[in-house]
Amino acid sequence: MNKSIIFVIMGVCGSGKTTVAGKLSKEDRIPWLLAIYGYIKSLSDSNTPGIVTCSALKRKYRDILVFGEDALRKEHAGTQENGCPVLFVYLKGSPTLISARLKERKGHFMPAELLQSQIDILEEPDEFERHVTVDIDCSVDTIVSSIIKHIK
Repeated sequence: MNKSIIFVIMGVCGSGKTTVAGKLSKEDRIPWLLAIYGYIKSLSDSNTPGIVTCSALKRKYRDILVFGEDALRKEHAGTQENGCPVLFVYLKGSPTLISARLKERKGHFMPAELLQSQIDILEEPDEFERHVTVDIDCSVDTIVSSIIKHIK
């Protein structure tokens, strides 16, 4: 039986996903990522499709979402085939576009001034990660259509 895919919608703040990672301190990230992994694993184990949002700015963080605690071991050399069936959907936009979106937000905890720090630490997904990159310089409907086109 084929396992359902769990999608992790990722990107810097203002790219179109809701994030809470900006409020977390560095030492809090691992437990939060492991909690998200637990949810992803439960979806995978029950063969239930799902969508998760998480900034997942670093490769290490994305590895935790796929492999859980195994990703924290030094000898970890897993491939995505050994982990949860995650497809990262990277919502990519220019800093100018994302900054403009952030400035339009009202009542969101993530100040626009923190965007550059997220851009600075962002490690874009590479060819070894199961992902699609979607340009966000268009309407939400176009973004959704692009994602659907990539996953079919």
